[in-house]
Amino acid sequence: MKSKLASPEVDDLPALKVLLRARAEGRMPHAVLLTGADGEVLARAAERLAAIHLGVPDPLAHADCRVLRPAKKSRRINIESTQEVVAALRLTSVSSRRVVLVHEPDRFMSEGANCFLKTLEEPPPGTLIVLQTANYYRVLPTILSRCLRFHVGGEAPAIKDPAWADWLREFDRLLAKLAGPTLPRAAELFIPAYALCARFEVLLELFTEEALKLAPEPPPGDDDEEEVELAHEESIRRGIRARLLTAMEERLRLAGRQHPECLSQVAAAIDLLEEARARLELNYQVLAGLEQFFLRLLRLFALRARA
Repeated sequence: MKSKLASPEVDDLPALKVLLRARAEGRMPHAVLLTGADGEVLARAAERLAAIHLGVPDPLAHADCRVLRPAKKSRRINIESTQEVVAALRLTSVSSRRVVLVHEPDRFMSEGANCFLKTLEEPPPGTLIVLQTANYYRVLPTILSRCLRFHVGGEAPAIKDPAWADWLREFDRLLAKLAGPTLPRAAELFIPAYALCARFEVLLELFTEEALKLAPEPPPGDDDEEEVELAHEESIRRGIRARLLTAMEERLRLAGRQHPECLSQVAAAIDLLEEARARLELNYQVLAGLEQFFLRLLRLFALRARA
């Protein structure tokens, strides 16, 4: 399969320029962690490095390119997949160079991470390991300490769908009610809150479906094809969900600027949103996670009204 990501356009990225210069000077690190907000740019950069290291235009089709990614129902990088990659690196290679691409190393299960650490620290000669994630702060310290990190840059594009814009306006209205001089009746708060939760879940699935139609095919790997497809879909869903939650955080900050008397409540609400984000990263149900956030948000402002 011809890769849709391996293109020289990413060579203009400052991080790539530094790495390519280091390679030309014989100082290329054996383990590189690429971070940034745009998952597609990260994937392009990682694949471009693999293409240059192997000296081929399509690294994913090369026998000496291995891929680790979240899989199975847990959407984690499990020990079985990790052991397969580690074992494959001990076999005779087609060329003198090898590449391991690790998608979302923040999704390593602890057993898989421990299995990979020795290889990450001392890979076979000629091996380049490229890890890439938009969630740098969730990568295990033991993995971080064995890589050189390069920030690729770029921001994930905002979702401009009219349905999402309408959702954000409803969210703004709810925040305005909460920040008002008097708190409305419970029904005027709970009904909109639950409606926002339900619509969020629907929109997330809609945007994921649309993004899947435009996304490049997932790179080949050693996992079952169905598992690869599911993991690929979940990766896209996680990226879109992160963009939606980021937009919510921006609206909360805007509410804080518009209602400075509610700054402490807004700050606490942002913390609650971050907690919800963390739970969702652990495969918490979206509807349940959002409901919990909104109920705690309503309670925050109810306590302010009583004070």
